[in-house]
This record gives sequence, structure tokens and C-alpha cells, in this order.
Amino acid sequence: MRILGSKFCGHDSALCLIDTNTKEVFSMSTERVTRIKHDSLDISPILDAYEFKSVDSFAHSWSDFANKSKDGELRAKMVFNKEIERTLRKIIKPKYIKDLIIPKALKKKLIVKSFFTDFSSFKKYYISKIKRAFYSDDSKHNKRVFVNYISKTLASKNLHPNNFDFFDHHKCHAFPAYILSPFSSESAISMTLDGKGDGFFSKVYMFKQIDNAKLIGYSKATPFRHPKYNGYRWFSLGMIYENFTEAMDLIVGSDEGKVEARAAYAKPDQDLLKQLKEATIIDRENLGINFDLGLIKPFYDIDFLKKKRSEIGDPSFCAVVQTYLEDTVVDYLNAIHEKYPVSNLCLSGGVAANIIMSLNIYERTEFKNIYVLPPMGDDGTALGAAILSGLKYNEDISWLKKYHMPYFGDEFSRKEVKETLGSFNNIIFEDVYDEWPEIAAKSVSKGKICALFHGRMEFGPRALGNRSIIANPMLENSRDKINSTVKRRPSYQPFCPSILEEERERLFDNSFPHKHMAIAFRMKKSHMKKLPCAAHIDGTARPQFVEPGDNENFYRYLKELKKITGYGVSLNTSFNLHGRTIVRTPEDAVIDFIDCNLDELFIEGYRVRRKN
Repeated sequence: MRILGSKFCGHDSALCLIDTNTKEVFSMSTERVTRIKHDSLDISPILDAYEFKSVDSFAHSWSDFANKSKDGELRAKMVFNKEIERTLRKIIKPKYIKDLIIPKALKKKLIVKSFFTDFSSFKKYYISKIKRAFYSDDSKHNKRVFVNYISKTLASKNLHPNNFDFFDHHKCHAFPAYILSPFSSESAISMTLDGKGDGFFSKVYMFKQIDNAKLIGYSKATPFRHPKYNGYRWFSLGMIYENFTEAMDLIVGSDEGKVEARAAYAKPDQDLLKQLKEATIIDRENLGINFDLGLIKPFYDIDFLKKKRSEIGDPSFCAVVQTYLEDTVVDYLNAIHEKYPVSNLCLSGGVAANIIMSLNIYERTEFKNIYVLPPMGDDGTALGAAILSGLKYNEDISWLKKYHMPYFGDEFSRKEVKETLGSFNNIIFEDVYDEWPEIAAKSVSKGKICALFHGRMEFGPRALGNRSIIANPMLENSRDKINSTVKRRPSYQPFCPSILEEERERLFDNSFPHKHMAIAFRMKKSHMKKLPCAAHIDGTARPQFVEPGDNENFYRYLKELKKITGYGVSLNTSFNLHGRTIVRTPEDAVIDFIDCNLDELFIEGYRVRRKN
């Protein structure tokens, strides 16, 4: 059976094709195709970029057509919004996210111009706006319009699934987190945590095996009308963190990691932290997180938050929300463990991207075996929707557990790569064949900043050796050089190290074999001076521990680096310029290689350098 799971549209839209006959999986997020970060457009760009020969069943990771939760994901209005957005993309032709952030006057000018240059887009734009103005917001109408929207999109690519299924958003987070975990044949807690989805910001499941899951706790994302946003906001842990992100003048839904990084530079303001904690209630009997609505409302007033930010300073302001998140989740999980004393914990949802939160869970709860789903955000719900569809139709999906690394994307042949390299006149390249991991290690050991493009692309936000920028963590200037001249991002943001699994106990006192850069550990002080760029200011490192079976070529690179430097440790950050998405195609790789001022690119056995 060929099952197409999706987060069809909205933040981090994505698809996942699971073939239960060939036991293969392919996953792709829209942002990787469009290069618009966290793209909210529907999955049509992915369908344009790839040929899917057939689909038996289609599944989507939302189910609230009645819109009781007021999140609006499955309203007819969303369909018309996406039709308008598709049309605007044709008119504006954005290359990266900055091209979408244009003044209203310029946008209107381009739309008017399209009357003469692209009348069909002009016409479709206004027809969709008229339809949106007269839409009917009821569950039957919403479902009919949404299914029709999906059907037409798929039919345009000659795809005609027999079934259309819509699954609970949090189940689509929780199930893949358990099934892909190392303990998918054991008892485990699977907890989701995000901003909102189908009326909740967290659900907790007790798994005994793949087909035996029980909902044991949940936390509602309570909606309320907010005058500033001309619509609804929701009380939730994820939303509170977003509010602090907005108050920092950062991009909500994208820059929360910058708040987390900044928090390490100060202690939290105790008065503001106390005020936030007093507004939060852990229901230990029913296992939920609730809020005193009167006390929490000030934290939805951005002006109030900005005033507090100016009073206590940016680092302390960030430390308030970071500490609040850590303490609340630790208290909640300790309450869960009291009732369900198991050791295995699976985490998913956008908030699970917070790696210092996960470190606190590891150090301050009884959950000592922790797995964070690599595509922890909404892109991962496409995988969950496909899995739930497979379970619904009694398909065997147990084979998915063999995928302990999320290399679910596409790959390119050496012939395709060579043709692409030959089309650029500002680079030189040579074929180093199978020796590239060792050659890359020698270059990095000498202080060069290099990029890797090899094999199947990672699914999720972390680059895990196949679409990575690599550097020597032993050199003091590596981090500053990457931040200032390569990635061009704030200097306070840390980088993740990739580390040989055999080095783990040498470098860390308290850790476990974690492969996905989704949890931090505290590095031994004796090694921090020798690896100054591998740890953050708080002494934590966010590692990918690598074994031969994970990624043979990347393992060889780290082994050679250890032979040369004495440490099997490399800086590893995603291969992209800051503000762009991880490179997907060989053409993307060469463009970002040049734009990032990198020294060398190793792409499917070819060594690429810029012409002088």
C-alpha cells in the first residue's frame, strides 16, 4: 500500500510517502523545495518537484473541521487563503523568505501589473478573495471544500487516492516518536508539546506496543479573542514562549532557538519568573497543564513584555521564559512518572526542539531513556499521518523502526552532480572519488570551513552529516568565523558538534547514545578548553554521536579527524546561508557554497573550490 501522509498546508507543511510493500519511506518539507523557511504554502511545490506514480491512501494531520478549537486549520477560509497565496507566489516569484516580506504598496503594484502580464493569475487572485468573503464556517462545508482542494491538487499530478483520512494532530506527533524510538517494543511515555493543534498544546500517551496506546493526559490550548491580532490567541506553553520571542523582536515560529541560546548568558529575573509560575497549574490528578487566566493574560500583552525586557535586559528576559519552560515540563513529567513509573520517554512537537529543556528532563526526572523525534515540528506530523493511516488499514509498519537516522529525503547521482558543477563558471572541481571523507578531515583540521552534500537528505531541522557545514572545534575562531562570514547570524548562537560515539564517555560525565542533536549534555571542563567551539557558554554541547551504521562516510570523516587532531569531534551546522533552508539540490549547494564564503564543498565525491 502506498500511503501519502501530509501536513498539507500551514506552518512547516510537508509530505511523507510510505510504501508498505517495498518498505520504503520518502519525506520532504515544502520549505526545502521553495527555500522559504517554515513555508506555510501547501505541498504543491513538492508535487511539482517529484513524480509520485500512484497513491492508494491520503492522510492529513488535523481533524477539527468544526473549528471548535478556533485554530482555523481546516476551515474553508484556509483553502481560499492558500489559493490566494499560491497566486501571489506566481506574481511575486520569491526566491527566499526575504522576497515575501515586501511593502503592501509594492505588492499591490505587482498585482495590478499582473493584469497585463499574467491575467489568469490576476483573475484567480480576486476570485479566491471573493470566495473567501462568502465562505460558510461549518464542519460539513469545511470538510467538503478542504477535501476538494486536496483532491484537485493531487489530481493535477494524476494521483487519485481511494481514501482520505484526517487524524488528530497530537497523535500524528506522538505515534512516530514512539515507533521510530529505540524502545518501540517496550513500554514508553510519548509526550507532545507545541503551540496548539486540534485544540490542545500537549497530549501524553502510554504505549505498551505499536498498536497499544492509551491517552493518559492532555493540556488544552484555550482560545481567547485578542484585540491586537484581530482574532484568537491560545493559552499554551508554546504560545507563551512565542510571545517572549515576539517581544524580543524576533520571528515567531522560527527564532525561538535564539531566545533559548540568549538565556544562557544570565540568570532569570526572579519576580517575573515567579509571576509566570504562579499563573501555571499542574493538575497532578488528571495530568494536565492549566493556567489561571487572569494571571497569565499579561504575558499575552507584547507591550507589557517589551517593558519588562527593557527593565531587566535581554539575557535575563530570555532566561525567564526558558527557566519557566524547563521547570514546568520537569514538574509535569515528574507527576506523570508518579502514576506511570516507566523509564522510556518519547518527545515530539515544536517545543521538543528546545534542547536545554530536554537536558533538564534527563537530569531532573526519572526518565533516563529519552528519544526526541528528529522531525519534531509540524513537518513530522506528515510522517505521523502516514503511520496512523497504515495502522488504520492493518498494514505492517513495524519495519519503520530500522530507520534510526532520518535520511528520508532525496539523493542525486554523480552524473547529475557533475552536470550541475559544469554549468557554473566561477568554481573549479576535481573528482576525489571515495577518498573524500579523509580529504575533508585534512582540510578541516587545517582550519578550512567546508560543506558536505552526500546521500539522502535529512528530514527535520538538524543537519546530520549529509547536508552539513563542518569546521574544526579546536580552533578558537571557528565559531566566530562561521557566525560572521559564513552563516551571518547572531554571535551568541551555539553550534552543534558531531562526535564519535566512542568519544562520548571521554567527553561527558552523564550522557547516553543520542544521534540527532536534540538534547544537550554537559561537557567535562577538562576538554572544554581544547574544544572551545563545541560547547555553549553554559558548558553544554548539543551532540550527534556517530557510529559506523549511522552514516559510514561521516563516521570515516570523524575517525580521520581524530587521527589528525586527537579528537573525533567536528562542528556541524546546517548547509545554508542564515535565513535560507537547508540545501536540497546540487544547484542549491553550489549557490550557497559561493554565497556562504566557504572554502571547500565535498559533493558526491567531487571537491569544489571557488575560482580565484
